[in-house]
Amino acid sequence: MAIESPTPKQLLVESIIWFSIGLVLFIGRLCSRRLLKGSWKNLGLDDGLMVLTFVFYTVLLILLQLAIRHGTNQMQPHEIPAVLADPAKIRDRIYGSKVIVGSNQAYLLTLWGTKSCMLALYYRMTANTSAQTVVKFVMGYTILWFLIIEITYLTICRPFSQYWAIIPSNPQCYNYNIGCILVTVGNVSSDLLMLGIPIPFVLHSQLPPMKQAALVGTFSLGLFVIVAAVLGKAYNFALPKVTIFLLWDVRETSTAVFVANLICLWPLARKLFGWRSFLRGTSGRQTGLSGGKADDGHIQMNHRDGYGDLASVEDGRV
Repeated sequence: MAIESPTPKQLLVESIIWFSIGLVLFIGRLCSRRLLKGSWKNLGLDDGLMVLTFVFYTVLLILLQLAIRHGTNQMQPHEIPAVLADPAKIRDRIYGSKVIVGSNQAYLLTLWGTKSCMLALYYRMTANTSAQTVVKFVMGYTILWFLIIEITYLTICRPFSQYWAIIPSNPQCYNYNIGCILVTVGNVSSDLLMLGIPIPFVLHSQLPPMKQAALVGTFSLGLFVIVAAVLGKAYNFALPKVTIFLLWDVRETSTAVFVANLICLWPLARKLFGWRSFLRGTSGRQTGLSGGKADDGHIQMNHRDGYGDLASVEDGRV
């Protein structure tokens, strides 16, 4: 059976479910960070970036609802005659296509916003270590891809108003194929590079295996974001005349928001579920990390192994 465009109800139901989970994790993250820092005023740069990112995420979900209700210039061939014969449908499709232009920006800002949150976190984790050079490289790489995607988006469809033309002269103005390729490459490659930052120093640490597994599992949640990104773009390429991409935009950005917030929930989880013994070790033995206390009271690793503030990760102080 052929895959059809999602109905407004289907998109609404999925959006509500995903957004509800994301909202719980977002609030949980802020509460967790508040418990850790002792005051809302002491929250970090990554927390502020997540607040901004969640705004973009919310805007995206709203814009997608508007787009699916008005329609876009992505149409099956059999739909075109009926649309062209009805001025009201033409106006609706033009409006919906303009909304898609805005939703594409909200989509990019949500994805790259979650990346910026994670990179700000990793930058702090690797303070005063050689690993911070790697973080800086990934930051530059991620910013470069964002600029490439935006420049392409602004220049590939000319005149720009063709993005909301009912029958665009350039297929890139409605199927976004080149843009999707660039987004996929930039998104997936930067996520893979980001996965390579925390996992190696967890594996090279002297933490007990269970703690290593918990931390690696947490940071590896980024793999789900990559899977969602690949599936979403695969549907976009395979079905250029169907708006199934609207559902995958919701799923992909929601997964990214989930992962970026889950990583910061350790302090709240310890508070609610008493996981301190698991994280610290019931016997009170040393974890194999050495070092003293930094000016802010955080236990810092000895820099002999070239890695970052793993004690802070283990203890939930990231």
